[in-house]
Amino acid sequence: MKIIEQNQHRLLLRFQKSLWGVLLFSITLIPFGLFLCLLGLVLQRADYPGIIAIVSGCIIVAISLYTIIEDTETTTYTFDKAKNSILWERQNRFKILHTKSVRFPCHIISGIEVEDVSGSEGGIAFYPRLILASIYWRFHLKSDGSYESAVSIAKTIAQFLDIPYFANKSEAPTSTLDIKIWENLEVGQSSWQYLENEVELLRQKLDRHPNNPDIYQDLGISLYYLNRWIHRKEAVTHLQQAERLFESREDSDRAAIARVMTALVSWNY
Repeated sequence: MKIIEQNQHRLLLRFQKSLWGVLLFSITLIPFGLFLCLLGLVLQRADYPGIIAIVSGCIIVAISLYTIIEDTETTTYTFDKAKNSILWERQNRFKILHTKSVRFPCHIISGIEVEDVSGSEGGIAFYPRLILASIYWRFHLKSDGSYESAVSIAKTIAQFLDIPYFANKSEAPTSTLDIKIWENLEVGQSSWQYLENEVELLRQKLDRHPNNPDIYQDLGISLYYLNRWIHRKEAVTHLQQAERLFESREDSDRAAIARVMTALVSWNY
């Protein structure tokens, strides 16, 4: 991640993967995939089963094209003190008109930490994570994965926003969902089983209190934690309703938190 602009009123960060690296990887595979497709067609004409070669070639070409499109995204974070806002934008170089963004006030960020994540090849990558106020949900910022870069960016943001940088994650506030799980987990019960029960209880509460934004928010978060692949769309729907209800109560900070949560869940963060 690079600092594009930094002064007392504005901090602009941008992350994008090397276009040449992505193109080199994909362009190497595309000719191989096309070769397999051609080989399959030749075998078919020669009365030999070439369907496996054709299918394999098509899959390789499809994966290559998908990599080119998806791995050329530019992510920009604009911290603006004058407007008291943070603008998070995601734009793909090959889908210029398809920009995803969310804007929220600076003061709903209560702190920042650095998270270590195990890589697919056994290594460890490090990312700065912003901590949302009230519910203390974290979301990571895109970076190159190096420890030095993650710490440098985290300290820069903390200084700019005047928020705590938690070098020791144990000192950071615990998410409200984790606290609820730890306090209510029964002996022998897994967190997954607890979330299943919690989702059912929240659905029942929602039937009795259909205008309570906290229930919608808790249900959306619980569904996402339970299974983000199966329940993501439903979780987004509940979080959007929580935002609308918070806005109707003129609770702008809670509405903003719900809006960020909606973006995070819909973007599968």
